Amino acid sequence: MRKRQRTQIDLLETVAGWFKDLFGTPPFLAIDLGSSNIRIYLQGKGIVSRQKVYIVKNTKNNEFVVSGDEAYDMLGKTPPNLIVFNPIERGRVSDFDAVLFFLQKAIERALEPYFKNQLLTRFNLLFAVPLGLTEVEEMAVVEVGKKTGAREVFLIETPIAAGFGLKAPVMENTGTFLVDIGGGTTEVSLISLGGVVLSKILPSGGRDFSQALVNYLRLRYGLLVGDKTAEELKMVLGSIVKDSTDLVEISGRSMETGMPRTIKIKKKVLFEPLYPYFGQIIDLIHEAIEETPPELIKDVHNHGIILSGMSANFGDLDTYLAKELKLKITTVSEPEYAVIRGLGWLIEHPEVLSKVIIKFAKF
Repeated sequence: MRKRQRTQIDLLETVAGWFKDLFGTPPFLAIDLGSSNIRIYLQGKGIVSRQKVYIVKNTKNNEFVVSGDEAYDMLGKTPPNLIVFNPIERGRVSDFDAVLFFLQKAIERALEPYFKNQLLTRFNLLFAVPLGLTEVEEMAVVEVGKKTGAREVFLIETPIAAGFGLKAPVMENTGTFLVDIGGGTTEVSLISLGGVVLSKILPSGGRDFSQALVNYLRLRYGLLVGDKTAEELKMVLGSIVKDSTDLVEISGRSMETGMPRTIKIKKKVLFEPLYPYFGQIIDLIHEAIEETPPELIKDVHNHGIILSGMSANFGDLDTYLAKELKLKITTVSEPEYAVIRGLGWLIEHPEVLSKVIIKFAKF
């Protein structure tokens, strides 16, 4: 009898959970979907997920197999019928169906620890989107949100989210100069009074740094390395400014013999293929400063520039840029989380969120 009563109680609790998920206040998710990583914030819980933006597709049946970190770990290791790819190109969606699959899986992983009945859980979504999206592109993002199961979808501009995440005076009558160095793009923005005064976008970022290293090692040393090796190499290069004699060991395949080969070279040498990209970033900042309204240029001079994005903490890039630009450059701790932290802050402060939304849809 007691066992039957316990079973009935468990059933009632389960049904009650279903009704709560169906009719209770829907959870609010914020999503920063970049060219290389996705980060998800859950209202009341904080940042609950970070995954690589990769998908594995089976070309025999055209079905998506896995996504996220699991897919990234398979990079360079798959048989011919499985391809590993990134569905985001330069901050823009290049494969709608792939992004939808990826987001559905990412949201499932994010909600799983907190909601038992994911199939019944409705949620609201806040997306950070790049500047300059067309109306069609914005509606495509909204449609993706709808198909993931969202009840409401909100869009705000990425630089605004980053500004809040960096604790900049976004809503005040002062200029904040941001440089976001992401995986696929570098974006320079000037923010004031809750909006973007001007912006410049460079179609290159951290992934281009990695590809430059791959090409350099192939052409200069006859060594073939994969994208993952190049990504790992970026993390250990050290200082751009200091004249270091430290060596780094790199393993790959010899182009001459086709056999495994390991070389040791100075870390400083590996910055050679990266300087052109640093130069492009400097030129982009110069262009933006030249177009800055006179009333805001003094703020740039007084407060300098704030770096954000996954490649902002690459070596001592801030010191290098400060030396070249002769301006104060600030990099906060974990700059790659600036956007998602800003989105999270806005979720917890809806009165401010309502002032910076660029598109809203309810289903």
